[in-house]
Amino acid sequence: MQHGQNRVQGNNSVWEKPRETWLKCNVDAAFHDRSHITSFACCVRDSRVQFIRAQTKWLRANMTVLEGEAIALLEAIHFADGNRWDRVVFEYDSATLVQALSSSGHGDSEFYSIVSSIIYHLSLHSNFEVKFVRRQANMVAHTLARAACSWASHHIFYSYPSCVEHWLINDNS
Repeated sequence: MQHGQNRVQGNNSVWEKPRETWLKCNVDAAFHDRSHITSFACCVRDSRVQFIRAQTKWLRANMTVLEGEAIALLEAIHFADGNRWDRVVFEYDSATLVQALSSSGHGDSEFYSIVSSIIYHLSLHSNFEVKFVRRQANMVAHTLARAACSWASHHIFYSYPSCVEHWLINDNS
């Protein structure tokens, strides 16, 4: 079994709270073709469904969808690592990326280079997991990624922005 294969899973269509003592980090990317910007977001909540922190970033760069999605996950892993969080489930609505993390075949593309970096960083954290979820279960990160261009190129939220309040309430019910 390839490294990480047992930690890459899922197919949920509703947001579910993480196990006790774990954090859940929802991740997404957005692509703003007219302004040549790719944006990323992640939102972290605990097993009591409390908002912990969120991060948005954007880069003036034309990336493929797969590259942007992979960089978003790598940024989220760096965010969790930088905050010294130990038990984190990363949820993403990119089935292709989640499958690439557990497949044995890797190509020479930029996407697979980023995937290799993600696999390496996951290998440093035995309690980091990556799980696929449907877009409906990832609306907080999706909304943050779309709005990321509204803030500085790197922004950390210690309280949730109003643009995601509806989704946080919806996930809580």
